[in-house]
Amino acid sequence: MSAGASVALIFLIIQTIFVALVFFVLFAAMVYGMHKLRQVITRFMPKAQAFTQQVADVTHQVSDKVASPFLWANGMTANVEATVKSAIHRVTR
Repeated sequence: MSAGASVALIFLIIQTIFVALVFFVLFAAMVYGMHKLRQVITRFMPKAQAFTQQVADVTHQVSDKVASPFLWANGMTANVEATVKSAIHRVTR
């Protein structure tokens, strides 16, 4: 291998190491940021969970109130159908 090829190879290796170092620094910064974010999140997470539980409870109550007329109507329809079926069954005997 000639001296020029060796120098070119050294510069290619240096460039590769520099790019790898940039990615390593970015990765280390992301890990550090996630660590700090986790410290902040642990303080606020119970409040967020309580709020989302309140939202879920209210949503459940509202959906029950919205669905109750339909369930009542469905029950009444089933009751009438059963009564008519029973009356027809008794008449045909």
